Amino acid sequence: MKYLAIALLCFLAVLRPDHVEPQTADLVVQGRQALDADRPDDAIALFEKAVAADPKSPAALAWLGSAQVRKAARVGGMEAAGWVKRGFDTLDEAVERFPDAFVVYVVRGITAARVPDLFRKAETAVRDLGRVVALKDTQPQAVPDAVMPAVYLNLGLAYKKTGQPAAARTAWEKAKALYPAAPEAAAIDKELRSL
Repeated sequence: MKYLAIALLCFLAVLRPDHVEPQTADLVVQGRQALDADRPDDAIALFEKAVAADPKSPAALAWLGSAQVRKAARVGGMEAAGWVKRGFDTLDEAVERFPDAFVVYVVRGITAARVPDLFRKAETAVRDLGRVVALKDTQPQAVPDAVMPAVYLNLGLAYKKTGQPAAARTAWEKAKALYPAAPEAAAIDKELRSL
């Protein structure tokens, strides 16, 4: 009986990681859907559950930081600035803890490109998104094609914010050449016309 109990515990210990990862992935997907629906409070709660379920998930931690930044749009004044700081602290932690995970650079870079200029995050966006482009160029299989149009769109926006319109044009034109049918194509065209 004792051996059966030990065998059962070993079996459950082996199964546990398989159950954690899909649960975390589901929570991240649900959190991203909440963000897309402009429900940052719901997204934060889902991402916090994902981080608690799997503290080693770079996506869960990065998206939690992005949701915290996005909550700032829902509150005013100093509270908004506090949410932006909290979110970027979480994003910085994600990059520090998972320096080899492309997702942390994508999420922090896009979030940094989208915040108002007064937070001075455009250089962070250029650095992070440039790193993702370089990784895609050197190791194409390391970064999924699906994320690259958003990377190029936001990299161009970050270049534009930092006073580098030629670099912005180059990023957007490369995106158009590589991903002409991407959902971001219309936004890229609009940005190119604005230069």
